[in-house]
Amino acid sequence: MGLQVLKLYFFKKSAASRHGLRMGMLVTMALISSLLWAADGAGQSGDATVGAAVIIDGAAIFDDVIYDSSQQTPDSAAGDGSAPVMDEQTALEISQQLTRFEENLALLESEAGPYDVGLIEALLDMGRYYTQISQHQSAAEVFERALSITRISGGLLSPQQLPVLEELIDAHKAAGAWQLADDREHLSYYLNTRLHANGTQAYADAAVALGEWKMQALRGNLLGNSALGNIREVENLREVYRLALLSPEGSAMPDPRPPGQSDADPAMSKQTRFALLYGKALAEYNLAEYSLRTLPMNMGRSVERYISEYVCTDVVGANGQVARSCATVRRENPQYREMEMQRDLYRNRVKSAMVALEGSVDEMHSLLATEPALQAPDGVPAQQRLDELMTLYSTVNRAFRRSDMLW
Repeated sequence: MGLQVLKLYFFKKSAASRHGLRMGMLVTMALISSLLWAADGAGQSGDATVGAAVIIDGAAIFDDVIYDSSQQTPDSAAGDGSAPVMDEQTALEISQQLTRFEENLALLESEAGPYDVGLIEALLDMGRYYTQISQHQSAAEVFERALSITRISGGLLSPQQLPVLEELIDAHKAAGAWQLADDREHLSYYLNTRLHANGTQAYADAAVALGEWKMQALRGNLLGNSALGNIREVENLREVYRLALLSPEGSAMPDPRPPGQSDADPAMSKQTRFALLYGKALAEYNLAEYSLRTLPMNMGRSVERYISEYVCTDVVGANGQVARSCATVRRENPQYREMEMQRDLYRNRVKSAMVALEGSVDEMHSLLATEPALQAPDGVPAQQRLDELMTLYSTVNRAFRRSDMLW
C-alpha cells in the first residue's frame, strides 16, 4: 500500500513538471514572436499610429487612434493652439526699444511740460512701433494721448488732428474696439465738414470714408445695434451723402475757415461725385432691403377692420323702470388701425428709399452721359457699377411687391 502511494506521488509530480515546462515554452515563443513583429514593424515606413474605426450602438464613426509619443515632433507636442514663442533676443530688443521711447518722452516732458507740441511726434513714433509689434491696444492708448495734446495745443478744430485720427482709427479697428473706432470716425468726419465746404474734394473724401466704414459696420453688425438702430444708421448715412453732394452755394452752414482758405480747396472731381452717388444709392438700397427684411412678425397677420360685440346697457322705460337692453353692435377694430399705422410706417420708408434710389441712378446716368469713359475710384468702369445698381433696384422692387405690406 505504501509503495502504491509513493508511485502515485512521483507520477503527479512528474506530470506537473511536464505541464509547467510546456507553459514556459509557450510563453517564451510568444515573447520571441512579439519581438520579431516589433522589429519588422519598426523597419517599415509610414504613420506611427495604430487605430481602427469604432461604431458603438449605431453612433457616428470616430477614430480610436493611439499615438506614439516618441514619434511626435516638438511642434506637435506643444499643441497647435499654443501661442508662438518669442525668442529671447527679440523680446530683449523690444523691451530696450520701449524703454528708449519712455525715456525720451520723460525727458521731453521734464523740459517742456506734458502738453508740449514736441511730444506729439514722439508719441506717434511710439504708437507706430506698438502697431509694428501687433500691440494694437497699447498703440491706441498712445495715439489717444497724442490726439489729446493736439486738441489742447492747436484747438478743437485744428487740422493737425486729422493725421493723428487716421492712425488712431486704424489702431482701434486692429484691436477690435469697434465702438471707439466709430466715435473717432465721426470726429474725423466732423472736423472735415468744419474745415471744408460742401462740394470740395476734401469734404467729399471725408463723406466717402465715413460711408465705407458705416457700410462695413452694418454688414457685420460690429456696433451691436438693434434692427431699428441699424435703420437709423442708414438713414443718417443718406443725409451724409446728401450734404456732400450739395454745392457750396447750396449749403446753409456758415464757412468756419479763415478768409482765403475756401479758394485753396479744390472742387470735387467727377470720379468722386460718382463715388458719392454710388454710396448714396447703396445706402438707399440697404435701407429698403433692411426694412423689408426686418418686418415685424405680425405684419402678415390678417386683421379684420370691423368686429361685432354684444353690448348690454341699462335703459329707463316710460314707467320709470330700469330695464337691461342687449344688442350686437359693429365697430372698428382698434388692432386694425394700429396695424395699418405700422404698415404705413414701413411702406413709406421703403417707398422713399426706392424713389431716392431711382433718383440717384438717374443722376449717375446723367454724369455718365457727359463722360462715358468714367471709372469708379477702385478702377471699375462706372457703367458696370451702374448696371449693378439697376439689378439691385429690380431685386428690391420685386421683393417690395411681394411683401406683406401690400396685402
